[in-house]
Amino acid sequence: MSINKNKRKPKKDSMMQIINRYSHNPKACVGYFFNMKWPTGFYCEKCGCVHYYFLENRNVFECAKCGHQHYLFAGTIFQDNKLPLFKLILGLYLFFSANKGCSAVETASQLDVNYKTALKLCRKCRILMTLSNSEKILDSMYYEADTIYIGAKTDEKPRNGY
Repeated sequence: MSINKNKRKPKKDSMMQIINRYSHNPKACVGYFFNMKWPTGFYCEKCGCVHYYFLENRNVFECAKCGHQHYLFAGTIFQDNKLPLFKLILGLYLFFSANKGCSAVETASQLDVNYKTALKLCRKCRILMTLSNSEKILDSMYYEADTIYIGAKTDEKPRNGY
């Protein structure tokens, strides 16, 4: 029996890779979101400096020149996130890799969080999907839709002034 090397790996392998890479490595989780926020590297919004210190006890990046502190999720959709970073990464993976969608009940069960937390995470993921449109190139492995476009621009005017 021969094994075809050209076949795609099943999603369980990908999920296991996520778990192995991030589950017991908080620095890797911080690095994941760091690369999402600053894909070309850190830069201070105040002075433009590219050098920083990472203060581990507070999970904050401090500019080496002016001392301005940058929080990882400040100004993002996950600004008030209270989930551990690993659960957030796993939740994003579960939501964006599900072929038929992922309900809040299923997310709560998979992440071992309560329903309201899972519902909030699912809403934020849907907001991310609507903010991305067909004009953008999405390089992330989490953005995937098999059969439909989500969040395309429309020219419709709102009804009744709303």
